[in-house]
Amino acid sequence: MKKILLLSVVLLLVNGLNAQTYYKSFDHHDISLSYGLFIPDQFKNFSSKTLDGLYPEELYVRDRYSSPGTLFLSYRHIFRNEYMMWGITFGMSSSSGKIYNVGQYEGDIRRKFYTGAIEWEYRYYNRGPIQVYSGLGLGFTFGNETFTPNEIKQESTGTIANVAFQVNAVGLRVGKRLGGYIEFGYGYKGVINLGFSAQLF
Repeated sequence: MKKILLLSVVLLLVNGLNAQTYYKSFDHHDISLSYGLFIPDQFKNFSSKTLDGLYPEELYVRDRYSSPGTLFLSYRHIFRNEYMMWGITFGMSSSSGKIYNVGQYEGDIRRKFYTGAIEWEYRYYNRGPIQVYSGLGLGFTFGNETFTPNEIKQESTGTIANVAFQVNAVGLRVGKRLGGYIEFGYGYKGVINLGFSAQLF
């Protein structure tokens, strides 16, 4: 009887340790640094409160408008089933170009954007070192713009505030604790987002 009782206690302890190990193995965190290309400011209709004040007819257009890309630092919590994730991200981007009004070159405009957002991710393939996923992000972007006239005039500045979003159609991560990834989507991280992440238990 004592042997049976002792064996039962040992089995319960082993089972408890296994359960703790199981839960801990799925309760980890992902920290990543990413670089994105082609932000929405390059594609959507161009508008500027700063330029609206200088050119009330709003006949100005942009030219040679480009962005060096985005830089984001993200934290994500991976749920125990290892398929769902949520997290937060913070980053910045910039863009610049030339402004023409009624065909006349007027000056240069520079913009900087700072974004904070909450993100969700679902992995629909998660085997070994390969994870394939899609995701959404929603947050807020605050920015500033500076217009430098072609002639000798004082610079004009203004602020930008918008709701920010990111839709990742598909993402591919390769690696376990350390890995690299590429995402294709549209939003504050750009159309193509390349990154490196560390998953910490």
